Amino acid sequence: MAGENVIDLVPAPGGQLRPTCGGGPANVAVALARRGVPTALVGSVGGDHFGRQVWRRHIATGVKRDYLERTELSSTLALAVVDEDGNAAFDFWTTGTADFAWSDKELPQPDPNRVDVIHFGSLAAYIEPSAKILEDWINRSRRAVPVSFDPNIRLSAMGAADRVKERTERLVGLSDLVRVSERDLAQIYPDTDVDKVAYEWLELGPHLVVVTLGDAGSVAFHKKHVTEMDAPQVEIADTIGAGDTFTSGVLGWLTSAGWMRRDRFAAWGNKTVVAAALRYASQIAAQACTVPGAP
Repeated sequence: MAGENVIDLVPAPGGQLRPTCGGGPANVAVALARRGVPTALVGSVGGDHFGRQVWRRHIATGVKRDYLERTELSSTLALAVVDEDGNAAFDFWTTGTADFAWSDKELPQPDPNRVDVIHFGSLAAYIEPSAKILEDWINRSRRAVPVSFDPNIRLSAMGAADRVKERTERLVGLSDLVRVSERDLAQIYPDTDVDKVAYEWLELGPHLVVVTLGDAGSVAFHKKHVTEMDAPQVEIADTIGAGDTFTSGVLGWLTSAGWMRRDRFAAWGNKTVVAAALRYASQIAAQACTVPGAP
């Protein structure tokens, strides 16, 4: 996994804010590690109290920290505003924080005998200097191991929609698997059908594009099939981290089943294989929605 750690300030009883560890790629790493999938996170960690909290999270959940650089910089903060349906919007504090102050020395050479997949995305893929460093690394690595991308669009931190759209399409073109939410797509493709965007993305390079639709479930697009999956009905506390948990489910299932290899991408054209991955991902994402904050 490659990307940022973020401290989410989540509403708590009495009008208070509760700091919880988040960040899209970090959430994916944690969710995978908790389910026994060996996972390392590539990135930087702040030197403040929140950074120490992040470090303890990864120790407790079993995320490998070999490629995490500890810095003296502050941690990235995100204020979560949760609506009555449990959906969260975020305001971010990213200037000068540790999560985007990357250097090439943090990035390992991917060995296909030791690495099943590189997953990247979210703020670190859009905010400099981490964005360019991460893109260059993905471009070098994708010939060796499968690449997964989750844009996790947050325009309040990433910038103007047209520039974010352009960059997203470039990064989609470097990826084998893309997971994106319907809400993310609406921000950079307003008034455009999900199907249209997904098919356009497939032409850019990915073998599989998975779109999550909130409580309406999910749908996977492959050049050979379209596979839909209902979402389990649960009592929602909030949806913070649910998409990241879903991503971990798809990656974890495909990896554990032996299909996360460059020479086995043909299996993704099998609707039964993809449906099983979506079903598992939907189940664990629904569980994540029952607990406040990221997984």
